[in-house]
Amino acid sequence: MDPERERLDIPPELEERDDDMRQSRVYRRNRRIRGTAWIVIVALILAAGGSTLLTLLFP
Repeated sequence: MDPERERLDIPPELEERDDDMRQSRVYRRNRRIRGTAWIVIVALILAAGGSTLLTLLFP
């Protein structure tokens, strides 16, 4: 068969849906990464603040 004709046999809805699914997966993945990064940052700040406080209280 002709490759051009095979390419046209795919409905455009299916092609767009695949792109949308890929974009939504990337979006969700980026949100998870950002959330994890913020949790790590807050934990590091709290741990550093706590250790500084303990050092000041118990010299």
